Amino acid sequence: MKSIVLTLSPRNPILVPFAHFDMLRGIAYRLMSYDPALSAEIHDRRYPDKKSFKFFCMTDLVGRYAIRDKKLIYKRPFTWELRSADDRIIDAAEQSVVKSPVLSVDRQACDVLSYEIRQKHFHADNAELVMNTPITVYHTEQTGYRRYYHPFEQTFFDRLVKNIENKYEMFYEKAPPSGVSIECKNPSDKDKCVTHCTEHGIEQIVNAWYGSYRIAASPEVLDFIWHTGLGGKNASGFGTVTERIQ
Repeated sequence: MKSIVLTLSPRNPILVPFAHFDMLRGIAYRLMSYDPALSAEIHDRRYPDKKSFKFFCMTDLVGRYAIRDKKLIYKRPFTWELRSADDRIIDAAEQSVVKSPVLSVDRQACDVLSYEIRQKHFHADNAELVMNTPITVYHTEQTGYRRYYHPFEQTFFDRLVKNIENKYEMFYEKAPPSGVSIECKNPSDKDKCVTHCTEHGIEQIVNAWYGSYRIAASPEVLDFIWHTGLGGKNASGFGTVTERIQ
């Protein structure tokens, strides 16, 4: 498990929509396209019950920006991180930026000033994690209706834990080495994020949540969460965690 952190410099000021999860996903897949076979494997991967886990996640763009006409404007260098439990994904991303140190961000050119490969390891059996991108937890019924859950109800946390256990078991072909428990510190309606992203060519409204979460799990599971995200739609930019700055 590892990640790649890119420092990107816009050639010209870039404009990014508030709802830019499709854009984040596009950056990740463009980097992975350096290895076409791997990219196709990840895109088409399916598990029992039609579950689709990609085993990667990504941060939002991190840097100073201005707001104009309902868009974010980046003029100065910013960073972006792609994480994965599958080292092949990060290897492909690294090879891509080495070969072509220019990256398109929503069809706007940015030079890759530098990159860093990181490996994150937890050593305790609990951590307080803050959402860099919001968590979405939902259930899709046979009728196609999608029921979203929120951190004021226990089902939200039950489904988060089950999602972690399923992803871990699918990746390692064994159950997690310990149980997982999650609680939200002081959930607030201010943490709610109503946004949208494209799914199977159709724009979908997504309910998601920021906030701070206390997770009790083995260090191995915490490492896995860091590199794959919490909740659903991780490959579309949702559910990426960071540590609380003391």
